[in-house]
Amino acid sequence: MSQFGRVGPDHARGQAQMRLFQTGAPTHELSQKVVAEGPGHRLFLAVPKAPPPPGGWPVLYMLDGNAAFDFLTAEDLALAPGLVVVGVGYDTERQFARERRTLDFTAPDGPGDGLRPDHVHEGRTAGGAAIFHDRLTGALRAAAEAGLPVDPARRTLWGHSFGGLFTLYALLARPGGFARYAAISPSIWWDEALIRRVARAAAPASLPLLVALGDREKRSGTDGPPPDGPAPATMAFVEDLRAHPGHRAQLHVLPGHVHIQTLAGSFPLVLPFAAAD
Repeated sequence: MSQFGRVGPDHARGQAQMRLFQTGAPTHELSQKVVAEGPGHRLFLAVPKAPPPPGGWPVLYMLDGNAAFDFLTAEDLALAPGLVVVGVGYDTERQFARERRTLDFTAPDGPGDGLRPDHVHEGRTAGGAAIFHDRLTGALRAAAEAGLPVDPARRTLWGHSFGGLFTLYALLARPGGFARYAAISPSIWWDEALIRRVARAAAPASLPLLVALGDREKRSGTDGPPPDGPAPATMAFVEDLRAHPGHRAQLHVLPGHVHIQTLAGSFPLVLPFAAAD
């Protein structure tokens, strides 16, 4: 069955090969660490070999860190030799921890902790984005930046798919966590009404946002060929967000890209975006 078959895309069950850690990178020192926080996380770090600037290095946080660093190459890192890159993943050998990311990357809805059954994926729990955001900007950030001269005013958050949905939630609901945001192929379809409610309730914030998506994307597990054009819901959401007070959204459509391809396809855009002054 193809990667778009009903059993789900092949990449969702794929093992991470982490070739970057085998080949190395001329511009960055590579390392990993496990953090026993929440469900257990694995951090992947690429730290510049060059001396830091007086104010410290900018840092790019990448959700789904196992997959992000599985696709990341030395050539990608060379685009931003003065940028710290941190992959925030889970303590697994797979590219994606599907149940955990569903919980962590989806917004709460309602009082209390907001946890509820996932209305799309039977058997999964959703709504833990607020809890995860606290973990991300607390214990995980502290572990990632320990001993590193990082500029706290130049932190960027990147997320793909459900991670892109979380990135939008973080920008709108918790804008103090990062200075810049990059939402790649955000899964707005998962609960478009909810993310629009979050956007309407958001306070004005003058924070740079980069959105990228492909023009051949479709939901995993659905029949038919990929569409010819970017997701209308995402395009409409970005246009609405541009009209929201203070938000600055730049939009990139990646030609010929299906959903999984936009992950790595965004790197040439995102690394310079995160490294910029």
